[in-house]
Amino acid sequence: MNRFTWVEGAITVSVVACTLAAVVPACVRAIRMSRTAEATENLELIARGWVAHGNDPGVTLPTPLTPPLVPRGAPVADPAGTWDHPTWRAVGFAIPESEPHWYAYRIDTRDGGREVVAFAHGDLDGDGVVSTYSRVIRREPAGWIASPVLLVSADLE
Repeated sequence: MNRFTWVEGAITVSVVACTLAAVVPACVRAIRMSRTAEATENLELIARGWVAHGNDPGVTLPTPLTPPLVPRGAPVADPAGTWDHPTWRAVGFAIPESEPHWYAYRIDTRDGGREVVAFAHGDLDGDGVVSTYSRVIRREPAGWIASPVLLVSADLE
C-alpha cells in the first residue's frame, strides 16, 4: 500500500501554491494588457482618419466624450446614434453597436488649433481610477501628421 506521507503532501501543496502565485498575476496582467490593445488600435484609426480628413468642414472640436460615460469595470455596447457627432463621421470612426468596448473617446484641440489630441479613457477594473491614452496629431506645412508616440497615464490603473 503506497500512501503519501504528510511531508510529501505538504511539499506537493507548496509547489502548487508557488506555481499559482507566479502564474495567476501574470495571467491577470496579460488579460488587462489585451484590453489596452483596444485603446491603441482605436487611437490609430482616429489618427489615420484625422490625417485623411482633418480639413473636412464637418469637423467641430472638441468632440464630446463618446460614449458620455467612461465604461467602469466592464465593456459597454453603445445604443444607436452614439457615434453620430459630425467629427466622428468626418474622420470615419465609430464602434459598431454590437461591439462592446472598454474605453470612451474624445478629440480636443490645443496650440491654437495646430494640434489635436485623440483620447481614450477607460476604467478597466471599475475602481474609479481612469486609464488615459492619447495621441497627438499636428498640423505641419505638408498637412496633418500623427505622432507615432502613444502617451499613457495609468495604463493598467
